[in-house]
Amino acid sequence: MPDFLTNLPVTVWIGGGIFLILAEFFIPGTFVAFLGTAGILTGILLYFFDLSLGWQLGIWASLSTGLIYVGSQTIRKIFPAQTEHAVPTDDQIGRLVPVVKDVLVERKGGRVLFQGVEWDAISKKSRIPQGSQARILSRDNLTFLVEPLELPEE
Repeated sequence: MPDFLTNLPVTVWIGGGIFLILAEFFIPGTFVAFLGTAGILTGILLYFFDLSLGWQLGIWASLSTGLIYVGSQTIRKIFPAQTEHAVPTDDQIGRLVPVVKDVLVERKGGRVLFQGVEWDAISKKSRIPQGSQARILSRDNLTFLVEPLELPEE
C-alpha cells in the first residue's frame, strides 16, 4: 500500500497546498499562494512529527500569517508599485484659447480649442463669437467655463 494513503493528513495538507498554489492562476494577487505554501510546509512538518489537529491548524495559521507578511514585503521590493503622477487640473486656468464654435451664455454648444483638442465651453457673461479669443476660468468635467478676452483699449 502506498505511503501517502497510510499518512492521509500529510497528503491532504500537501495536496491542498498544491491546489491553492494552482488556484492562484485564477485568483488575482499572491495571497492564496502563501496559504498554499503554508499548507505544504505544514504537511512536511506533519510527515516528520505526529501533531494533533489543533497544532496543525495553529502551525498553518502562523505560517500563513508570516508568509503573507514577509512575502508581501519582498514582492513590493521586487515589483514596486507604479505610481501615476496626476496632471495638475489648474494648468489650463487663465490660458487663452481660440473659439471654434460660438460660445453661448450658460448653455452648452460652444467649442474652444485647447492643446489641439476641441472642448465644450460655456460663458457666464456674454456670447463669444467664433474666431475670437477666450480666457479659461475653470473646468467642469469636460466643459470649460470661459470669458471673452477683452483687450485693453488704446
